[in-house]
Amino acid sequence: MGGDWQRLLASPDCLGVLYGEDPPPPDACDLFSVHIDERGNSVTLGFDTRRLPVNLPAEWERKGLNAFEFHLVFTEVTGLRVTGWGAAEAKRVRVSFREGGGFDVVLGAEESGIVFGAAAVRPAGPRAYLASDSP
Repeated sequence: MGGDWQRLLASPDCLGVLYGEDPPPPDACDLFSVHIDERGNSVTLGFDTRRLPVNLPAEWERKGLNAFEFHLVFTEVTGLRVTGWGAAEAKRVRVSFREGGGFDVVLGAEESGIVFGAAAVRPAGPRAYLASDSP
C-alpha cells in the first residue's frame, strides 16, 4: 500500500491539511472497522494511529491527546467481493490508484478478504483522543 497510501493521505482532499507531506505509513495505521453501505453504495474504513498530525488543532494540543482516528469513505463502489474476514485480513490493507481515476482496495488477500473498486474517496470523522499506553 506504501506509495499510493501516502499519496492518498497527503492529498489536500484527504488528510493533507492535517498531515501535510508526512502522513502515517500503512504499518502505523490499524484498521478497526469496515462498514458496507449498500444504500449509499459506499465502503467506510476506520483507522487508528498513534502518529498525530503535524498540524494539530490548538485544542487537541492543549488537551495532550496522543492518538488519532480517521475514516475513509470510498464511494461509487463496484465489484465488491467478501471471501472472508478476521484479524489476519484486517492487518493487510492495500489502496491503489487506478489509471484514469478511482481506486482499487484489497483488505486481506484476493482469496480471503474484501476486494472492491471505488470512483472516489473522502475523509470523515477525524478526531484525536487520549489513549492509554497499557495493553
